[in-house]
Amino acid sequence: MLDFKMQPAAVPPQTAAPRSPLRERLLDPRTLISFAILAVVLFVVFTHVQLDYGASLKAISQTNLAIYALAIVAFYFSFVVRTVRWELLLRNTGESSRFGTLFHIIILAWFANCVLPAKMGDFYRAYLLRQETDVSGSKGLGTIFSERALDFLVLMSLLVVSGLISFHAVVPQKFLPAFIVGILICAGLIAGLIVIRYSEGRLSRFIPHRLQERAAHFKHGLLSAFAGRIPLLVSLTVIVWMAESARLFLVVQALPLHVSLSIAQIVFIALVASLLTTIPALPGGLVLVEGGIIAVLAFFGLSTAHAFSIAILDRLISYWSLIGVGLVVFLLSHRR
Repeated sequence: MLDFKMQPAAVPPQTAAPRSPLRERLLDPRTLISFAILAVVLFVVFTHVQLDYGASLKAISQTNLAIYALAIVAFYFSFVVRTVRWELLLRNTGESSRFGTLFHIIILAWFANCVLPAKMGDFYRAYLLRQETDVSGSKGLGTIFSERALDFLVLMSLLVVSGLISFHAVVPQKFLPAFIVGILICAGLIAGLIVIRYSEGRLSRFIPHRLQERAAHFKHGLLSAFAGRIPLLVSLTVIVWMAESARLFLVVQALPLHVSLSIAQIVFIALVASLLTTIPALPGGLVLVEGGIIAVLAFFGLSTAHAFSIAILDRLISYWSLIGVGLVVFLLSHRR
């Protein structure tokens, strides 16, 4: 008789758990080093900078919550406008994506920028676009770079205008180097875009062959994003920065400080804070932005205690609320 033995069923290979690039980046030694630097900076600030923390906490405890809630609305309204603008930039490149998907990606990207140094959230944003849509990561990154260039050019234009109004057309010596550097960066951005636009492929010979296709997609995304509706794109960018300024204005109004800052001064301070977030040394410009807000407010005549109160309340919205909202969205997305 033939002896038939039951063979044990083959065990299917275990599917590897999906990896999260954001989680891996958070555990990267360079990220951990940046947080260590941040901890040292915070320790120095709290132990060596003389501030009347009691007066600041007293002012914060008297915050008008209704006005403060409007500041939060103004801040997150800017993300709605950013999403509409990115949707338009992608459409200019021949791509179409849903508003909800893009809004979700932008929130996660800004969350990543709050916890990672060197603006890594922008690359994470391109990665998410590739994962959740049919747009290639290289083309998506091109549209993101075009958006960042547009942001910086409009920001510097508004910063110069508001600064000239605030300082009555005479820029103080302490702000002059920053103005000059910003204008030079703007000129460099414009020159770079012109060179890429009219290079006609001559730059591709400097790129490794295996990367040339990605570089072509990046160039297409970068240049085609500006292919149409420039006035609308500029208008949306102005609205983004006005929403950022409205947030700071409402934060000032929510505090019982009775300060007399003009609209131009508020816009100037808000744009300086936004500009400081682009410095890649620390995630989200933490400490640098707070210090910048306090320094400029003090220059305009506020006490350091009042300036500290404004900086803390403003950053609770523009940084810490993003940490909370972004973390919830990230965990829900990862679980899904």
